[in-house]
Amino acid sequence: MTDENTIREESDGVLDFIGQVSDQLRSRRAFMGDAAKVGASATALSALGAGTAAANDGGDSGNGGSSPSDVDILNYALTLEHLEANYYDQFLAEHSEEEVERSAVAQYFARPTLQYSTYQQIQDVRDHEQAHVEALSQTIEDLGGTPVEPAEYEFPYSSMEEFVALSDRIEAVGVSAYAGAAPMIDNEEVLKAALSIHSVEAEHQTYFQLLNLQRPAPEAFNEARSMEQVLPIAKQFIVGENDVPEMASATFENQTTDGSNVTVASAALPDGGFVAMHDSSLLDGNVAGSVIGVSEKFDAGTQMDVNVPLYSGVPGGDYDQSRLEEDQTLIAMPHKDTNGNGTYDFLTSGGEQDGAYTQDGSAVVDDAEITVE
Repeated sequence: MTDENTIREESDGVLDFIGQVSDQLRSRRAFMGDAAKVGASATALSALGAGTAAANDGGDSGNGGSSPSDVDILNYALTLEHLEANYYDQFLAEHSEEEVERSAVAQYFARPTLQYSTYQQIQDVRDHEQAHVEALSQTIEDLGGTPVEPAEYEFPYSSMEEFVALSDRIEAVGVSAYAGAAPMIDNEEVLKAALSIHSVEAEHQTYFQLLNLQRPAPEAFNEARSMEQVLPIAKQFIVGENDVPEMASATFENQTTDGSNVTVASAALPDGGFVAMHDSSLLDGNVAGSVIGVSEKFDAGTQMDVNVPLYSGVPGGDYDQSRLEEDQTLIAMPHKDTNGNGTYDFLTSGGEQDGAYTQDGSAVVDDAEITVE
């Protein structure tokens, strides 16, 4: 009999994984393979790292080629900058200055000088992203590499409110991507340039956090994202890509809630399944007992803005509270629907069914600081 607070031996990687998400560095071969999968039919992403072999010879950091070269990392950054530049360019082409500045979002600013400069601020952000594209492309060429080209993009928003929420998300991913990649850069001048872009991306995020009615700096430290976490997110905006992701991932960001639910920014589910929410007792080994919420069942694909109700609707869950009552860290974990019945049976089966997605023997997770208002 499996104890309710344990899971099967082959799933014990859940505990080994906690605290290591941001520390795992991909091998060069694995990184380049996954990068190509993100944009298999898009020139920008399938070409990531193409033409850099000459730059890599002798340009490694003495680790036997086990990590991406500076040119690889710059092309990774350029891929994201292409996406951001096209995102804002599309928005500005489709919306007039009057439409933007008379919107309810712009009116969040009580001061007219701020309200009536909203359109210009978005133009500035677009111009910054285009400048980043130009600078990264030139640097890659200077290092003997070939800059990736932009792909064709499609962005899921239909209102100003949805635009600023997505902008907040995209900028947050960009900031965390630079933070995750920077430690792997060998060239000191390249690192300085990357950090100068990182700080501007953080300023962009702060602006859109305010427009999105979020606290601009709720935490003293921000988590870095690895390449393997960022690439599935970028894939979602590429036109013509296969809708089924090659690898599972979760993007869970710091947020404020009334305690009844939380939102997982994105979840890649190669075989479909659920997104379970754990409290921090998971870190102490309380695997099943830490589950405090689960999403609806999803088909294979990547889901955006996944709503996870808390303390309700979890088969086998027995709670003495109906909502989150204090600020704390929560952990999002994608789960499979191993028996195909559309019901989350992880608790009722004692961990025998609907186990977590794993990668390299460890559970796929992401955590966030949750503030209860």
